[in-house]
Amino acid sequence: MMVLSQSSNPEPERRIGIGWIGVVLVLALSAIGLGIGARIDFGGQHHEWFRAAVFGAFTLVNSLRILAYVPQMLAAAKDTNGASGISYATWSLFLVSHLTTITYAAVYLGDALMALIFFGNALACLAVIAITFVKRRRHAARLKQRL
Repeated sequence: MMVLSQSSNPEPERRIGIGWIGVVLVLALSAIGLGIGARIDFGGQHHEWFRAAVFGAFTLVNSLRILAYVPQMLAAAKDTNGASGISYATWSLFLVSHLTTITYAAVYLGDALMALIFFGNALACLAVIAITFVKRRRHAARLKQRL
């Protein structure tokens, strides 16, 4: 009977995620959103304040979302199986969604800031796709060398 030896000190698994800071940030933004929603007064002067608050929340959340792509990029870059957990279809759909939002913001709304924010998100999606492409090509080349 053959027994495969295992390393006595395996590397600890690294967890990639948003961590406690991200959770606190999401909860804080949710509380702010609930507070804003509770103060809606479409009949008075608060209407413009509400519109500005919604725009501010939209800008903040979608700007921070660019950072949320980083753990996915790191996971793909560290993957030793050709980034097998990354879906081209999903990330391509995200990319196309951001590209259409850029077009909508520029053409329909004339909003350069919104277009710029979604351009950053599109670049982050493109980075995930590019990292996955490189990892899969390298993995396939290694598999060919073994044959």
